[in-house]
Amino acid sequence: MDEPILFTRDLSFGDLLSPTDIRLFPHTKIGLQGNSGSGKSVFLRTLALLNEPSKGDIFWKQKPVLQQSPDDILKYRTQIAYIRQQAVLVPGTVADNLSLPWRLNIYRRRVLNKENWERMLTEIDRPLNFLEKDSHTLSGGEAQLVCLMRILQLNPQVLLLDEPTAALDPASTDHAEHLISHWFEQSNDRSYIMVSHLPEQLDRMSEHIWTMDHGHLNTEPYHVQH
Repeated sequence: MDEPILFTRDLSFGDLLSPTDIRLFPHTKIGLQGNSGSGKSVFLRTLALLNEPSKGDIFWKQKPVLQQSPDDILKYRTQIAYIRQQAVLVPGTVADNLSLPWRLNIYRRRVLNKENWERMLTEIDRPLNFLEKDSHTLSGGEAQLVCLMRILQLNPQVLLLDEPTAALDPASTDHAEHLISHWFEQSNDRSYIMVSHLPEQLDRMSEHIWTMDHGHLNTEPYHVQH
């Protein structure tokens, strides 16, 4: 049996996330459901180290992340990508926003492959000159698609998707799901956890579903029949 690429032991965040143990295996699609305020976002943000855990640890490739050097923790954060519901773009063009990661030292040695941009634009049915559009003229759906493209081009191993399509129209939702699915199928090592309030989306995008309730995560998944 495969080893988990990520697991936690007693991971918690104050009173908002009770001690949590998970095991995320390679090439796994997890849906996460629960009422608003149940702790789903807190859980994902804590996994991504956007919240500092109160106690417990995260193990990445069998190594305890919180006991590693700052450089190793930074490397972990490049492989675990958190995508929020609200798009965040900087002033400038779409191309400016897609190239933004290369301003960070951790990515400067990576090759910026603009052919990836062209491929993803085709997947979301946008022309090449979409790259020249000013970010403030984009619709909410277009802005979220750009945020997805910006993350996916970096080839993270795990996506933590916090209702990424909640504010999108059906066409933009289809495009976002297509981008995520294409990224997932490119490698057998990739996995994701996706929060959604839509049962039909969880059915489409998940193999197993976890449930969050008042900060308690039930990781006894039930299998989604396709």
